[in-house]
Amino acid sequence: MDNTESMQEPGTLDTDQVLVRTMTEDDLGSVVLIDAASSGRSRPTYFGKLIEKSVKLADLSISLVAELEGRVVGFVVGTLYYGEFGVAEPSASIDVIGVDGRYRRKQVGQALMRQLRINLSALRITSLRTEVSWDDFDLLAFFRSAGFRPSNRLCLERELDPTAPVD
Repeated sequence: MDNTESMQEPGTLDTDQVLVRTMTEDDLGSVVLIDAASSGRSRPTYFGKLIEKSVKLADLSISLVAELEGRVVGFVVGTLYYGEFGVAEPSASIDVIGVDGRYRRKQVGQALMRQLRINLSALRITSLRTEVSWDDFDLLAFFRSAGFRPSNRLCLERELDPTAPVD
């Protein structure tokens, strides 16, 4: 095999082969399948509500899907914030991101992040946040490669027992 076949054309990026577009409600089935393959559980109700909130009801949607070979192979669902959580400047969060396991390490996640950054820059959004389980090393590595670093803000959590009296 000639090595020039696998070389990238001058002026193109590794992510250029991945089509990234705005998510629509019609993408629900693909998103649920990708997430179920990764998480081990099907969450159509969760994603139905999340997509409705971020696509249909949002003033401006930043949620995206990635396509290769004519099918959805990845997605990112995000939310815009304008002053919430005591942060004065407009910001955005990644609520959930997923890539079909057969297409990981094929620039799908990078293409989603690249387009998301382009879209957020056009909106003059200056920060992008997300939460990751501290022991999800693959996802932590992905976000690190996308330029994310630990935040100066600390996420706090408290376990609640709905049967216990409130003190």
